Amino acid sequence: MNQHHHLSTSDTNSPVKETFWRFSSRKTPGIAKPINNHHAPHKFEKFNGNIIPTKKKEYDSSSIYNHNQYISKDSITITNSSLSSSPSSTLSTSTASTTTTTTTTNTTTSHLNVTESHLSLSASSSSTSSISSSPNSLNSSNSGIDHLNSNNNSNNSNSDSNNNTPNIVGNKYNSERSRKFAKLLHGSNVDLESLKKLGWCGIPTLYRPMVWKILLGYLPSNGERREEILERKRKEYRDSLPQYYIHEDKRTEPDKKTLKQIQLDVPRTNPNVPLFQQSLIQEILERILYIWGIKHPSSGYVQGINDLATPFISVFLSEYVEDPFTCQVDKIDPNILAKVEADSYWCLTKLLDGIQDHYTFAQPGIQRMLAQLRELLEKINSSLCSHLADQDAQFIEFAFRWMNCLLMREIPFPLVLRMWDTYLCEKEGFGVFHVYVCAAFLVQWSDDLKQRDFPDIMIFLQKPPTQNWEDRDIESLFSTAFYYRSLYEDAQSHLKSNKLFK
Repeated sequence: MNQHHHLSTSDTNSPVKETFWRFSSRKTPGIAKPINNHHAPHKFEKFNGNIIPTKKKEYDSSSIYNHNQYISKDSITITNSSLSSSPSSTLSTSTASTTTTTTTTNTTTSHLNVTESHLSLSASSSSTSSISSSPNSLNSSNSGIDHLNSNNNSNNSNSDSNNNTPNIVGNKYNSERSRKFAKLLHGSNVDLESLKKLGWCGIPTLYRPMVWKILLGYLPSNGERREEILERKRKEYRDSLPQYYIHEDKRTEPDKKTLKQIQLDVPRTNPNVPLFQQSLIQEILERILYIWGIKHPSSGYVQGINDLATPFISVFLSEYVEDPFTCQVDKIDPNILAKVEADSYWCLTKLLDGIQDHYTFAQPGIQRMLAQLRELLEKINSSLCSHLADQDAQFIEFAFRWMNCLLMREIPFPLVLRMWDTYLCEKEGFGVFHVYVCAAFLVQWSDDLKQRDFPDIMIFLQKPPTQNWEDRDIESLFSTAFYYRSLYEDAQSHLKSNKLFK
């Protein structure tokens, strides 16, 4: 075994054991920019509705905009048992009911095969070796996770609907995970580290709203204070509406420009998810974005933040409806929608507080992540990095949106919620671990990309073939990202700091 690769997982919340990793070897504007930016015109041509450069030098990253399609075929019913905002009423739902909707999972998981073309290990030399290990061998005594690369989200609507064979083992596994979440959340004080370890591999739909609020710091770990804080924060947001969301005649010119940009972006947000095409939800999203922009003048509203608000709306709506993706919002109690709006605003604020340099002038946070991704790819797959350079495919041209919108326009929306489960359980999930996820995402298409020239590379990366992805594809992606981080986290020390730009 190569002694250069002694790795530690002590700083991660992943339930992956340390020993496993010791190897020897839409159409919407997708670029984040201040709304008063003006770009010089570029020459483009239409191709299947996408803006494609006619040649390399005419390409501009602001032309990248596409959403993957998601169309839910499930019907929607509004439940009568979960209309209370009380955490206790949510958690009192029988665990057995969570398993009745558990869909069949595929228990056969693919091995993580990393060949020379996908991984070049060179700590101090150019030696390369290959690995083949199954994530099924991973486990954690703390969280009871038996495997990493399996479909473990017990109420997810995007499971494999073509496989109707009962999966007794999978149901038992998901039921056990649900019991663990219930036990953790029922306690007077939630053990945050245990919650993160358990949630790293996915959070059941029933518990996701509460867990997200706790992990973001919107709600305290102390259960006795949650209802009081919820009421206070919701009232604070409600009282801010007449103060900030004022009549058009009373707005300043900058505020009018901000609102105009938001009103352009909101209808184009997640165009293939029916929930976000309903007028009431668009009004909620507009108010959230406008008030956040006004209250944060250092960055203001930036295109891309509209995407980041949508997971919160859908997740918090799931506390009250069975399927938020297709529900009829106009039939929901307005008081419930007001709670969803307030909770979404505060959680979006908490999220952006941790990555605000992604949206300030010149967006230094995103620029830093792009540089980190490029350096990481040079270590992981130097041949792909060289091919991209030969084709003059700059990382800012295809990966800017990956950082700005956190792959939300490349991954089907229901799977984005699963990704955020892990990001929220990571210490710096959105700012650091996401870089490794993007590296794994790019390397996944390595063989195909190496056969393409510049225009085809850009067409492919604008809309990668992920429309049929399922939970197990995300698990595989995260397994690879975790592996890369285990190998390169120490060497890539700049991923934890701004040293690269000092």
